[in-house]
Amino acid sequence: MAVREFRDSSGRKWRAWDIKPEEIHPVTRAEDYLADCYVTGWIVFETMSGNEKRRLCPWPMRWTEESEAGLRRLLERADPVPPHKLHAERQQISKPPWASDAEVAVSEADVTDLEVVRTFRYPGGRLWTVCVMTHPEDGGRPVLRFAAGARFIDLKTWPKAWADEPNERLAEMVRDAAPRPRTTTFDRDTPRRRWDDEYQPRA
Repeated sequence: MAVREFRDSSGRKWRAWDIKPEEIHPVTRAEDYLADCYVTGWIVFETMSGNEKRRLCPWPMRWTEESEAGLRRLLERADPVPPHKLHAERQQISKPPWASDAEVAVSEADVTDLEVVRTFRYPGGRLWTVCVMTHPEDGGRPVLRFAAGARFIDLKTWPKAWADEPNERLAEMVRDAAPRPRTTTFDRDTPRRRWDDEYQPRA
């Protein structure tokens, strides 16, 4: 996933990344302009301070080769995320999505509210899918489900803008939600072999 940083005409610093079509698998297609985004993907523009966000769809496939002036032109074409939705996103992101069982805020339909399935590859190579499950097996509230093969991890609270997140952030959410337990602990004074120690056979 490409990420570019640039400054707008007023000097504010922005970060931009793309959500590619192959990472999106729509379950349903809404009857609005966002339906085309399922086919083309989109670019997310966000200020480094996080107080403004925009989305551009459709977008030029070679956008990463644009100059700063070209990126500023794309930014001007992008649709702003309404302030109340951005505020809701910030409230969710301000705490880890696995920190509590608080109910996810509901707002008007948006690309993050529609039935989108994202795919991403974990740094170790495993392919994960992520989507909102409106009817989990336990019959409880909706969850954001990460699935890889027979394994799945459910988050009861999650960032409102999860569908806009870079793949790296989705991987962080999986890692932080289900950290690997340490299988072996060593006392500080326990002697341990180094990789370059010579092998000493037992007598």
